[in-house]
Amino acid sequence: MFSTPNEENLDELLRLIFPLEIKNKVFAYMPSNGANCPKKYIDEWKEHSRQNSFKFIFIDNSKTDSDEESVKLLNASTLLITGGNTFQLLYNLRKSGLDKAIKEFITKDEYVLSGFSAGAIILTPTIEICKLPNYDENLVDLQDLTGLGVIDFEVFPHYSKEHKTVLADYVRASNYEVRPIKDEEYIIVNKE
Repeated sequence: MFSTPNEENLDELLRLIFPLEIKNKVFAYMPSNGANCPKKYIDEWKEHSRQNSFKFIFIDNSKTDSDEESVKLLNASTLLITGGNTFQLLYNLRKSGLDKAIKEFITKDEYVLSGFSAGAIILTPTIEICKLPNYDENLVDLQDLTGLGVIDFEVFPHYSKEHKTVLADYVRASNYEVRPIKDEEYIIVNKE
C-alpha cells in the first residue's frame, strides 16, 4: 500500500508489484474510475508491465455485474488498484461485483495485491477516514462505508505534518489502528 508512486519509491514499488519469482506473470490494472481512466496512466502501467515481462490486463470496475472482469482478475497474479475518489471506487467495486472477486483473488497461493491512495483505503475495514476535511467528496452518496477488510487496520495516504491534528482526532475516535503513509512511504503486509 502506498500514497503515490514517485521518484523516491518507484523502483522499489515496481520490484514489489512485479516480483521476479512469481510464476504466473499476469498484471491486472484496476483504476479507481474504471473506463474513465486517462489513457496516459493505462499506457504507463502497461509499459511497466512490459518492462517486467508481465502480461497486462485492464480491469474495468465501472461495468455493472461484470463476470468477464472478474474472470480476468482471477486469472491474474498481481493486482494494482489505483487512486482517485475512494467513495466512487468502493461504489464501483460493489456495483460490478469486483469486491467479491478481490476477496477471492487473495485466496490464491501466489498473488500480489497493491493499492495506492484510494486503492489502499478500500482494502481496510472502513473508508470513514475519507470523510475528514479536504479528503474525498462522497460523489455517489455512499452510505455503507465498510471497506473490503483485506487488512485489519486503516491507512491515511498522503500524510504530512499539516494533517497531524486532524489525524490525531480521528485516531482517538476510530475502532481500528490507523497508519499514516507519506508520499514517499509504503506499507508491506505479508499474509501467510
